Amino acid sequence: MGLNFEQEPQHVFVYGSLMYLPVWGQVVQGTYACKNAVARGHARYAVPGETYPAMVVQADSEVKGLVWLNVAADDLSRLDAFEGPEYQRQTISVQVDGQDLKVQTYLWLQPAALDGKLWSVQRFEEDGLQKFLGRHVQSWNQTGARQSKA
Repeated sequence: MGLNFEQEPQHVFVYGSLMYLPVWGQVVQGTYACKNAVARGHARYAVPGETYPAMVVQADSEVKGLVWLNVAADDLSRLDAFEGPEYQRQTISVQVDGQDLKVQTYLWLQPAALDGKLWSVQRFEEDGLQKFLGRHVQSWNQTGARQSKA
């Protein structure tokens, strides 16, 4: 993801697997507060063949997620490595408690690979979370990298 010049903690908007403590807590080392947030002008799609989502810029859409507050630079580096080459960390604005907040988030770099199916929080909680933990978090714990699509 390039050189890491951030010295100040950053707020991080998450919208998929990183909303869940069993995932977040395996990736970062710090302890952070979080708040509900909405990213307007973005949409969240299912990644074909995977349990995790992709967020892309899309007018007239919004994505509900969480903002982890004041995430340290070393944990941002861990998040960059975990998200891998499929995503790029960018600054966007989200709504938190009715106020705009500048945050870092991970946008999907391959929108043409998406088939237009929205990602379901309920489906992830019922079936996808355990699969994600078994495949991607286990790989992260063993190798320091999330398993990429084959």
